[in-house]
Amino acid sequence: MATTPDGPGTPRGAATRARILAATAGLLSTATDRAITVSAIARAAGVYPNQITHHYGSKDRLVLDAAFALFLRDTTRLQAAGRRATTAEGFRQVLARTALAMPSTPLVVRALAAAGDDAAQRERVRLLLVVLFRQSERYLERVVDEHGWTSRSGVGRDARTFWSAVFGATLLADAGVTGGPSDLDLAGTVSID
Repeated sequence: MATTPDGPGTPRGAATRARILAATAGLLSTATDRAITVSAIARAAGVYPNQITHHYGSKDRLVLDAAFALFLRDTTRLQAAGRRATTAEGFRQVLARTALAMPSTPLVVRALAAAGDDAAQRERVRLLLVVLFRQSERYLERVVDEHGWTSRSGVGRDARTFWSAVFGATLLADAGVTGGPSDLDLAGTVSID
């Protein structure tokens, strides 16, 4: 329970949290997360730097939450692109192309990598991935049902395998490994026919 008028459990605190998260997401979408400082976030959000640690605990936690907010927003675009596909093969291909092209994918991968050995960050990552996987499973279930397709491996496994492959491919590309989307068979990680 908050003891300050701007504490996390108050309406004002919730508004401050939302402003900080939105400012961070805005900064992430225009710069690399490595270049973002607590001071820059505070300026963009119109708050004091100590409010960031008060509401989020750390810059890493805030960057993780902001990156996932952008990423989950981008997955709605992915879903819209997938709905336009008329064949299972076309569906798998559009998912792979769109996921790799989403500007938030590298942001999420970097935020995931920053979790390191921090137990609290790792738990937050686990929770955010649960949300992503559940959302993806529900989407795949709807698509499979609407088109009368099947998933040989099950939509839960398809969702987890697909995102793991996307994150891995993005991590390799971010590390400067040569090759590109044409060298990967991300579409093959989804067993929908």
